[in-house]
Amino acid sequence: MINISFISQEKTLFEGQAEMVVMDGQEGQLGIVKGHSPLLAILKPGPVRMITSEKEEVFFTEGGFAEVQPESITILVDAAQRADDLDEAKILKAKEEAEKLLKDKGDQKDFAEASSQLTQSLSQLRAIEALKKNIKLKK
Repeated sequence: MINISFISQEKTLFEGQAEMVVMDGQEGQLGIVKGHSPLLAILKPGPVRMITSEKEEVFFTEGGFAEVQPESITILVDAAQRADDLDEAKILKAKEEAEKLLKDKGDQKDFAEASSQLTQSLSQLRAIEALKKNIKLKK
């Protein structure tokens, strides 16, 4: 088991152990287990999953950093929330609005905001899908 400290600006989100941590790094998806080589990674918005034999904790993060050592991992993020706290209907609506703004081709500021909102919505939906997949596996 690897020791995990998962911390946002507001609070500690997870402190404990897991068999594996899966997250989206700048260079692709990372799967971290005990004994991993030391690594410093920039995290993209998306799901962070802490996997044990009994359960899987899934969070959505808006990006951050991960420091990996052979026995531990520290994840520092600006903001995060549990995937089961995400409102799928609200996220789908925000995604649709962002796609509409991108099609309308407004000014550069609107385009940048819509692009950012679309990226965030898609990342949140991936976190929800990871949670749903985990729930199906338990049944």
